[in-house]
Amino acid sequence: MPTLPAIDLKSGVILSPHVVILGAGASAATCPNGDRNGVRLPVMKDFISVVGLEDLLAKAGYGSDSKSNFEDVYDSLSRSGEHAEVLNDLEQRVYKYFAALALPDNPTPYDYLLLGLRKKDVVATFNWDPLLVQAFRRNASLRELPQMVFLHGNVGIGVCLEDRVKGFMGDTCHKCGKPLGPTKLLYPIGQKNYDSDLFIRGEWEILREAISEAYMMQIFGYSAPRTDVEAKSIMHSAWDTNQTHELAEIEIVDLKSSEEVRQTWADFIVRQHYGVSDQIQHTWLFRHPRRSCEALAAATLQNSPLPNNPYPTFTSIQELQEWVSPLVAEEVEYENKGTPFSSRVPLGR
Repeated sequence: MPTLPAIDLKSGVILSPHVVILGAGASAATCPNGDRNGVRLPVMKDFISVVGLEDLLAKAGYGSDSKSNFEDVYDSLSRSGEHAEVLNDLEQRVYKYFAALALPDNPTPYDYLLLGLRKKDVVATFNWDPLLVQAFRRNASLRELPQMVFLHGNVGIGVCLEDRVKGFMGDTCHKCGKPLGPTKLLYPIGQKNYDSDLFIRGEWEILREAISEAYMMQIFGYSAPRTDVEAKSIMHSAWDTNQTHELAEIEIVDLKSSEEVRQTWADFIVRQHYGVSDQIQHTWLFRHPRRSCEALAAATLQNSPLPNNPYPTFTSIQELQEWVSPLVAEEVEYENKGTPFSSRVPLGR
């Protein structure tokens, strides 16, 4: 018998997390025309040309094929043991490119995404760019935001490994007072051991636990490439331990065909408990901001679907925050007094 998600039966509030996993396609969709200054967001197939690494690779004898997979090239360089200076220059140039990226002033998919989730939820990203971090920081005044996890490091996040403190770049460690240092971004794909780096290991531990408890999982712009076999294996192992996964829902937002996406994630899919879309606006999270898990439970456990409450289109961050604020107020009221959300009939009654 499958196990129900964690439910407060008195109020009908779902306590199990909604987990969102982001890949390069998510940042590309967030800034389809480039960042605030028109700078392009690279994906792996155009990474070398967009970031401008051809000259460094040519120096190491790798020619000028800008369509080569950057991770393959970096792995080959690392294994050769002959190009320490080039590797150092590559790492610095990649870090500098991403650190300069800036989120547009208008609301972006990352703003809607973060404000559509609650404190119990988790957003895990493979991306190096700081756009998710910037969206979090400009919406942090609402306080009730999901936890962020950085699976491959991030230029917007700093860390004190000695005290195991994570924060924003530019901050200081609240324990020792020293400036937080940058996270490592590049790893040889043949040695992509997520336990070898203390910070990365801790981030993956958070994701493992979240997936093992999730009632909803959404994958946005992450295609599970062959270079990330270990990442997919870790996520699948955690999903297998999830006692609720036979009732849970998995959504994939990807530009590939539905059949290709289904085949990629077949090991995660139970019967028809999945959805595929090429736009995040079509997901449960956008149709039921901050109430996605309650909406799924109402539709599938009670056979009493909630009416959709989709995000309108906003032209300013302030308008988006004002629209979300009443939902946040309900959550605070629930946390303080156990008051049910007004938008639904409580489960168990």
